[in-house]
Amino acid sequence: MKNLLLTLLLCAVPAAAQLPAGPDPAEAAAEADDLGPALVDLNASTRPFTLSPGADERYDRGIARMYRLEFDQAEQEFREIVRLSPESPAGYFALAALSWWRYSQNFDMQGGFRQVEKEFISNSDKVIELCRRMVKDGRDLDQAYFFMGSAYGLQGRWYAVQRSWWSAYTRGKKGRKFLKKCVEVNPAVYDAFLGLGIFDYYAATLPGALGLGAKLFVGGDRARGMEYVKLAKEKGRFFKVEARFFLIEIYSMHEKDFKAAYAETEALRLLDPTNMLFRVGEIMTHIQAEDWPAVLAESEAFLGAWQLKQQKGLESQLAMIYLSAGDALLAMKRYEEAVNWLTTGIEGTGFPEKGWVTYCYLRRAQALDLLGRRADALKDYRAAAERPNFWDSRKYARAGLKKAPDYKEVYRQMTVD
Repeated sequence: MKNLLLTLLLCAVPAAAQLPAGPDPAEAAAEADDLGPALVDLNASTRPFTLSPGADERYDRGIARMYRLEFDQAEQEFREIVRLSPESPAGYFALAALSWWRYSQNFDMQGGFRQVEKEFISNSDKVIELCRRMVKDGRDLDQAYFFMGSAYGLQGRWYAVQRSWWSAYTRGKKGRKFLKKCVEVNPAVYDAFLGLGIFDYYAATLPGALGLGAKLFVGGDRARGMEYVKLAKEKGRFFKVEARFFLIEIYSMHEKDFKAAYAETEALRLLDPTNMLFRVGEIMTHIQAEDWPAVLAESEAFLGAWQLKQQKGLESQLAMIYLSAGDALLAMKRYEEAVNWLTTGIEGTGFPEKGWVTYCYLRRAQALDLLGRRADALKDYRAAAERPNFWDSRKYARAGLKKAPDYKEVYRQMTVD
């Protein structure tokens, strides 16, 4: 299970409610645009991208809190932006992004997120509504198009995680077109290039990898997509960290340029050395590189740091760290040690419903099989098969019940994209 990072397909940063009937002038204008080649002169500069007095600082504080998984404190900052500027889409977009981050920390669990979904729908639809008013009034068009495009892109990402490809495509394409209009109005809104770059890059790379559904994503430009994401990282105002996340994913999962990926993970950690979420990105990069000694070493270092000071919000992901170490030990054929680590992932978690725990059961079963302990392995295969399905866990568990996998098959499962 090499692909431990989500493939986040669409524009930067739950199914949305139906849009009002009838053509919208802003949307009609956007639909008229093609997906053409280079959009603008990347060296152009006009009005700097700012929000309103006090809002920029609150955005910065809220985003920093969000990346530390301090969601309640981030929400306070974002709600204050809404209170101070209720007609601006900025605060509502921040709240929608926060809902996405709340969900993303628990995508390995089925159900239980109806309230988060409801908040996401409400806030992302509010962004679109307010942006339409701004376009109709002809005011702050760069911000109107930026937030509208980003809101549609965020909805597209939700659908992509659900593998609802048509909905993901339509939202993502609409988001892409509004972001294009944004940089045509004001090329200095560098954050908009993140969404544009993500769509371009994945539209060019996904179709061959994900089958018929992803063939909808056509017309992208791989090189241009990379250029745009880098531009957002270097010159963006609010999405620099988000751009780094995507670059790490792109370099490690798709380009196989691990030197560049490690450079980004190191830069990310330097932004906030105490943020343990940023360390997870490094572990995931080692997994992509199949550098198993480094996976084990970083997992041990992570847990050592955790013992010294825990980061609230990240405790639900600890089973993933034990799973990563267990995978590394399996890959290195240190099966007894793998069993011990995976057992801790199962028994030491305060979140037994997590999908990571399901995979700890599955991997422990495979390790036991490789040790020749078939009777013990069967118990774990049954446990994995009875739990909610997560990344084909039931398929692999049922296969294990029928026949013990050999090392080659276990390794294949760990490293399949």
